[in-house]
Amino acid sequence: MKLTRRQTMKRASEFAMVRNEGSSEAGRFLILSTAPLKDGAQAGSRFGIITTKRIGHAVLRNTLRRRVREILRAHGEPLAQGLYVVIIVRNRAAMTDYKGLEKDFLKLLARKSRQNQA
Repeated sequence: MKLTRRQTMKRASEFAMVRNEGSSEAGRFLILSTAPLKDGAQAGSRFGIITTKRIGHAVLRNTLRRRVREILRAHGEPLAQGLYVVIIVRNRAAMTDYKGLEKDFLKLLARKSRQNQA
């Protein structure tokens, strides 16, 4: 899956809507929040990544964002079905590597899919 500019969220109102109206799953390093798209005409999903200053300096935050984007490209296909998706990177993520983030994301994805089936 490739993330294009149309698939990324930029507005604070979109992030707030997903956090308030959507459902969340918390993992060790990431929090995955989803909400259905408002306008059903769009085919794909919209993605946003939040990294706060509590995590560390800008280089570290950008590195974590790049890792999460790559994980989304590799494993985000189940989320490409008309959803707003917000991934919040937790402070502990600064202590792990790519494999740790990937493992946590896959756990969250499995939990989210089980939740949608029930």
